[in-house]
Amino acid sequence: MVLKSSLLIMCIALIFGGCTTAPTPAAQKPCINAEKLNIYGLNHLELVAKTLREEKQNNKSFEISMFLLNKTLNEYSDLFKSSAQISNVARFLPIPYAGEVCSTTKLISKTALNLAQAATAFNQYKASSNMFLDEFDKLNRNTATSAEISRLAVYGDTKLLADAKNLELSLKDISESTATMAATMQSISEALNKTSGYVNQMKNYVGVDNDASVEDKGKVVKNRASMMSALSGLNQKIGLLEKSGQAYRYNIAKARAFSELALELNK
Repeated sequence: MVLKSSLLIMCIALIFGGCTTAPTPAAQKPCINAEKLNIYGLNHLELVAKTLREEKQNNKSFEISMFLLNKTLNEYSDLFKSSAQISNVARFLPIPYAGEVCSTTKLISKTALNLAQAATAFNQYKASSNMFLDEFDKLNRNTATSAEISRLAVYGDTKLLADAKNLELSLKDISESTATMAATMQSISEALNKTSGYVNQMKNYVGVDNDASVEDKGKVVKNRASMMSALSGLNQKIGLLEKSGQAYRYNIAKARAFSELALELNK
């Protein structure tokens, strides 16, 4: 809002102040007209469209990574169902994140819910991105009106940006729970391999063998590696969304300001 207000004030001063500061008896004409403002607005919308097209090229790999994360989550759940030792150890090892107090089952359910919400958010963002690109492609640089440019800028401001932010927040939720699951697997792996007094006492208390099977240990290590790989991809996508979101907000705000000024001049 500050950017948009400053831009409006600057443009109004430029338009109504004239192109020269030299005194003249004749009435000064604005040094910019609606046609130029339309061009400026289109230029900024074009930058948004360019970034959206680049993003679309990466969507397929992102969808694959979400599929793999869902597969890893199912494997994570199966580990606790198939191995009494792993599930019992998990019950007595605190999840190593401050403030995170939840059972393994709740953590799995929470992550599954986050994945479903992210899938919905991603589909909404894809739809609004495609709509923006379709409408932008309909604009003719030589004949596009201020009203048409303004409509697209408003759509970008109210719908596209909101969907992008919603997806970003959804992915952050998944990232947090995925990090917690990976950390839990690390704790379990360490407990299965250690022979400290505390660990042995805990194992004896829950009634499991001191020596976990090689297969169980391997499953835990493999699952944690999958979680860490998924976490890396998630954080990369979040970083890209944050970066592109900043560019979208900047260019859409400028496009709105220019198109709204053009509409005022056309009255």
